[in-house]
This record gives sequence, structure tokens and C-alpha cells, in this order.
Amino acid sequence: MAPHVPVPQTDHVRLTWLAPHSGVRCRVLAWTCHCRSVIYELCASGGQVYLRRTIQGDSPTVQETSRMCTTEGHDLWTAVLTGRAR
Repeated sequence: MAPHVPVPQTDHVRLTWLAPHSGVRCRVLAWTCHCRSVIYELCASGGQVYLRRTIQGDSPTVQETSRMCTTEGHDLWTAVLTGRAR
């Protein structure tokens, strides 16, 4: 079962969300529950990782963070899952 993202903490870090890289294949390593309006995914591609955010709706919006090393990416994923980053 995928985790639900908690409400962001008052002092959470605001992430910079970018347009997705088109045509780049990735492997989704982890994801949050699809029952919420915003879904987060931890993705890997080319030896780096990044987070993908999808805002569901009639016209879904997909955004990504910049690419980073695996350790940094997993730390950021943990921060999102604990409400310390959005």
C-alpha cells in the first residue's frame, strides 16, 4: 500500500518544480497513494533520481524536481513523506 502524504509542516521547504523532461524514460521507485489530488513519485533515470508531482484533475499537471544523486533524492523523498518538503 502506498503512503499518504501528510499536511506540510509550517516550516516546510518549498521545492522548485520544473516542466518534465519529455521523452526521457524513468523507473518509478516509490509513489504515494493515488486517492489524493496530488501524487508524488520517486523516479530514477540515467544514474540519478528526481521527484515527480502530478496534480490530478481534468487536465493533469506534471512537474519534476531537478536531477540529483541517489542519497539526496531519497532524503528529499523522506522529507516529502514526513511533511518537511513540498
